[in-house]
Amino acid sequence: MADLNDPARLAELHHVLLRDDADATLDACVERATELARAPMALVSLVVRHIQLFRAHRGLPPELSVSCATSRSSSFCQLVVHHEAPLVVEDAVHDERVPKELVERYGIRAYAGVPVRVHRHVVGALCVLDLVPRAFEPRVVEGLNRIAAEVGARIEALESDTPPPSRAAKERIARLGQTARALERALLAIAPVIAEAQRTAATLPEAPLAAPSPDDLRAAVDCYRDMFAIAAELSEDAIALSRSAPAEAASELALATRSLSRDMVEISPLVRLAEGVLEGTLDEGAAAKAAHVVRDAFAAHETATAAVRRIIATVERARTAEAW
Repeated sequence: MADLNDPARLAELHHVLLRDDADATLDACVERATELARAPMALVSLVVRHIQLFRAHRGLPPELSVSCATSRSSSFCQLVVHHEAPLVVEDAVHDERVPKELVERYGIRAYAGVPVRVHRHVVGALCVLDLVPRAFEPRVVEGLNRIAAEVGARIEALESDTPPPSRAAKERIARLGQTARALERALLAIAPVIAEAQRTAATLPEAPLAAPSPDDLRAAVDCYRDMFAIAAELSEDAIALSRSAPAEAASELALATRSLSRDMVEISPLVRLAEGVLEGTLDEGAAAKAAHVVRDAFAAHETATAAVRRIIATVERARTAEAW
């Protein structure tokens, strides 16, 4: 069985998590999966620490199509990853193995999912879902396994690890320190809006997005969008630094910035939901159904802030020791 929080497993997801653009190959895979199973919904999930992200999907409810995520703890796909084996659920209402949150919120009744492997790790699942109880024939599971192999190969192909142009180690470490401090300021600036939403979610769990004003919500969205780019830049510089300067601190920075990038990705579903409310493509009632995603984004914001502070401390320690 797999440890869902295994750093080696999460590391396989690093580069593909930094991309959220549509991919024609993955889209074609979920299309074929729906046709194979004659099911209304299919998706490719990537199971991270707090949430599962949808890298490709078809037929999902509007709010899930916007957020492209659910809580990991409420997902069926976490069981596929944990057991590294297919999971077939004929009637989720009466199946004690699966969480009931998606059943209650979205009416999911039947599920068939198979592992998606990247190198030696199961990173997620290819699955089909239905709103009525049903059986899935063995040929369907076999076909899903074949498609999942194509999905894994495509995700591997999307892993682009090309380092940015070479810079002197001292210049890189200075840049890392400046960028990390900028990101820390941004995270602290948006913390009051997050805290207010969290307080409201605690008292009104069905409407966590109702508390911030439209202006505050727009400011939060814009701030997070900027932070995503900064976190990606930090990660690229730290990885390049670890290759050109094989000091212990360089390796620590590479690991810390990878972790930070994953934290920022886990915040992105909340940002997409907020954008949907602001743009009018989602009403607050629809967004409220995704309260579980919002709760997990709160946790990701806290861990991202802690990760940035670790990066700053590591940079300062390295500069003081004149390791560069």
